[in-house]
Amino acid sequence: MNLAQAMKRIVPAVQDLKRRSLDQPGGETTMPPSLIALRDDRVLAVVTAPRLAAVLSCAQTLAIGLAPQMLVVAAQVTLPARGATDDVPAQAEGEGIAYTTFNRDRQASLAVQRYLVRGGEVSFGPPERGRPDDRTLMDELARAMSQESLDPARVARKEVPVGAGDRPTFIPEPEGRRALDAGTVKTAYDKVRGIGGTALFLAADGTHATRMLAAGLPQECLLGGD
Repeated sequence: MNLAQAMKRIVPAVQDLKRRSLDQPGGETTMPPSLIALRDDRVLAVVTAPRLAAVLSCAQTLAIGLAPQMLVVAAQVTLPARGATDDVPAQAEGEGIAYTTFNRDRQASLAVQRYLVRGGEVSFGPPERGRPDDRTLMDELARAMSQESLDPARVARKEVPVGAGDRPTFIPEPEGRRALDAGTVKTAYDKVRGIGGTALFLAADGTHATRMLAAGLPQECLLGGD
């Protein structure tokens, strides 16, 4: 999955997060940082939290448990004025959303989408390739994506205790995939919910949603499947 393909899937969800941020209590309008996992060419899970460090702490968890094609950090940023280069266009001062991406092919990218808020409504410009002033986020995603993902074919049945010399009984791979997905999102949720964060799993359809709940996904972490 290249950057253009990923952005087509990510941008609508992030724009919705920005719109929702305008209605926060206390007059706060900053969009919380978000960590997004893509797999099978679609958005699979989203983790949001008020603090970027908390969101980044979930990157390795998602990389190992979800086996994503790509991880993306989306965060609201203040854009400084900058001249054009051979790689990126000129940039005027303003507000925007930065998308930092890292995929399984170890390719990192940054895209920036400008927005303007008027009368409580937000309008967005097209995402453009950007240049990072600080590579910290890319480095964090690189460390996460360098981890080996768990094998869904090697998930053992919990109800069968394994004694000395016994061989574990593995569940079918599709069930193992759902168990890993559910457990991973629950772990991420437990990490961020204490500071007002959340972790959401986007089910492909109603059947998928039902099976994910049966696999242990918390109801409050399920999105879609209607």
